[in-house]
Amino acid sequence: MRLPIILQILLFAFLNGFRIAVEGAFSATVESGEEHCYNVIAPAGVQSVIHGNFDILDDDESPDPIGVVLYDSKMTPVWRSERQAQEGTFSIAGEGKYELCIQNGNMGSDDYVAPKDGIDREVGFAIRVVPPQRGIEGEAGPDDRLTS
Repeated sequence: MRLPIILQILLFAFLNGFRIAVEGAFSATVESGEEHCYNVIAPAGVQSVIHGNFDILDDDESPDPIGVVLYDSKMTPVWRSERQAQEGTFSIAGEGKYELCIQNGNMGSDDYVAPKDGIDREVGFAIRVVPPQRGIEGEAGPDDRLTS
């Protein structure tokens, strides 16, 4: 099985310890009553900034059953979307493994999500991991070129 190019780039950067800004924009159809989760890995040993956003692409449908949650490595929610939000953004500082989960209807977990309504929904989302800048303040360096 061949990995999509974005996953190949992310895997290469992770395995080689590069401190580069990584981002990806995706969309997924989340079936009613289902949950899709995606791993987000920030470099270990250094606080990076993890930014993200989501947008329910089905504008004609109610956003109520959709819930988006970012969990840390202990599966503790560190951010969750507002109820009935059509879109949302987050930005946290952290390192290590995180998991972004998109729920369409009640999953029986500790997160609030409205009961499933039988309607599948298309959700767009983006995730960016930006390591801290290195070098002398005010001086452009290689990390500045990678993250600008």
